[in-house]
Amino acid sequence: MKNGMRRNMVWLCLTVLAVLMGCGSRPQLVSDVYPTTLAPTVQQLSHNDRQRFQYFFLEAVRQQNLEHYDAAYELLNHCLEIDSTAAEVYFLLTDYLLSLKQNEKALEYLERAQQLSPKNNVYHERAAQLYYGMQDFARAIDAYEKLYEADHSRIDVLSILMQLYSRQHDYDGALSAVNRLEMAEGNSENIALTKMQIFERQGKKKEAFKALKELSDLHPSDVNYKVMMGNWLMQNNGQKQAYKIFSGALREEPDNNYALSSMYDYYNSVGEDSLACQLRDEILLSRQTPTKTKLSLFQQVIRDNEQNHQGDSTIVLDLFERVIEANPKEADVATLAAAYMVLKKMPEDTVNVALRRVLQMEPDNMGARLQLIESAWKAQDWPKVTELCEPGTQYHPEEMVFYYYLGLAYYQQEDRDRALDALRRGVGEINSESNPEIVSDFYAMMGDILHQKGQDREAFAAYDSCLQWKDDNIGCLNNYAYYLSELNEDLKRAEQMSYRTIKAEPQNPTYLDTYAWILFKQERYAEAQIYIDQAMRADTTQIDSADRISDVVVEHAGDIHAMNDDIDGALAFWQQALEMGSENALLPEKIKQRKYLKNEE
Repeated sequence: MKNGMRRNMVWLCLTVLAVLMGCGSRPQLVSDVYPTTLAPTVQQLSHNDRQRFQYFFLEAVRQQNLEHYDAAYELLNHCLEIDSTAAEVYFLLTDYLLSLKQNEKALEYLERAQQLSPKNNVYHERAAQLYYGMQDFARAIDAYEKLYEADHSRIDVLSILMQLYSRQHDYDGALSAVNRLEMAEGNSENIALTKMQIFERQGKKKEAFKALKELSDLHPSDVNYKVMMGNWLMQNNGQKQAYKIFSGALREEPDNNYALSSMYDYYNSVGEDSLACQLRDEILLSRQTPTKTKLSLFQQVIRDNEQNHQGDSTIVLDLFERVIEANPKEADVATLAAAYMVLKKMPEDTVNVALRRVLQMEPDNMGARLQLIESAWKAQDWPKVTELCEPGTQYHPEEMVFYYYLGLAYYQQEDRDRALDALRRGVGEINSESNPEIVSDFYAMMGDILHQKGQDREAFAAYDSCLQWKDDNIGCLNNYAYYLSELNEDLKRAEQMSYRTIKAEPQNPTYLDTYAWILFKQERYAEAQIYIDQAMRADTTQIDSADRISDVVVEHAGDIHAMNDDIDGALAFWQQALEMGSENALLPEKIKQRKYLKNEE
């Protein structure tokens, strides 16, 4: 029961005091908890029983605060055995019963608490909430109406009543709640719009328009309310009246973007295409027009273009160019232009030009920078990747992705020192919210680079950090295991790590070779041959040359076969490794002497 109750008990503990004190600002009187009207039904307690009741009740509250809910539940039930007319006990038990999925009994207890203490609005409000949660809207409405009747300052209750009446399709009731809210707060945009919506659902168009007009008349100097009326008329076949309103609004405020946009919609709706285009350009080219308005209008232009001009992108792109030229700092418009190019599947070079323009306007635009990095990465243009990533680490020092790509790009350029520096800077940004997979890969790459620099201790420390963040990082497990075997160190651990890689990818020739080589190092030659042969067979299934095994793996196969007395097989593998370009100076001697020769460590 403990786990199931936790979410309800938090609220419950916070309301215990309210239960005892009532919902008003003054302390709850005894007569409120045990009203005199119910005096004949109230259980008469002896002084001793009253003391016992108070002790067990307060102990129940204490146990709740300690989150010992089972104990609190038992104590509350014991309180009822002492006093079966204690409203506060019935109330507190309600949430326990809800947690136990005993909804009907919970409602019974809550209603009992209301009967015993009819003036306690905390009980009534909880009942109203419960009815609402059970979608018993009729009883919820009745409960909330009683709450409002008891306290006319509860504006929040009127808002809930509006929702409830609307859900019941009782629009007269909803309108009654709105009117009471209007009396309490005065007319406002939200109230007017709510009344308008209610009237529209009732099919009362005249009343809906009247509600808007009253709002406009209340704010005669605010053109936007007049435009709002015009837009309503546009949606209700009143184009001529709407035109008069829009024209009047623009005479008062020629640069009002709301009025301009509405007039643009009007021209489109009546087929005045040339006037619509003229007004559209005026809005978009103006430096006074808010960016949000321009973006919204461009989205409309794109939709219209797809529907009416077969998606002729040249029309839209020409408009983008003119607007950007007139507003050279509108980075959001330039970003939308680039996104439109992507949508139209334009050449990547063309999109990149647009993205670079975005970065010129807004160097901290992370999305544009990442898209350009991705494009340069696909082209393997490593200098371009580093050129883009370095500023990214300055504008977004907390974003590890820039250090990640930067480190990889320097590594591809064989600049290990800068690669390592980039990765270390990225590691410095790790926090509790960091993605474990990305952090793990950071440490794995650092380990690989440190090993190549001959710093094996530091490399192994990086691998350990990698596995702390993600213990199944397969690439790290393979490299860590192999490098340990090369040093003849901790071969048992190396074997365990390597075995996890072949379980994860049983057809990966590189991982099979690592496992075989670790077995070889432990002089388990027969087992080693099983896995190296699997690696060689798996290699024949690899289509991508990047996945093919190296001359080192082939030489390993020769070494393992030689130690299993298969000299002819060993010679074939050694010869193949030599032809693949092996630079191992000992390999020709192996072939010449027809036996395995151990490399001097």
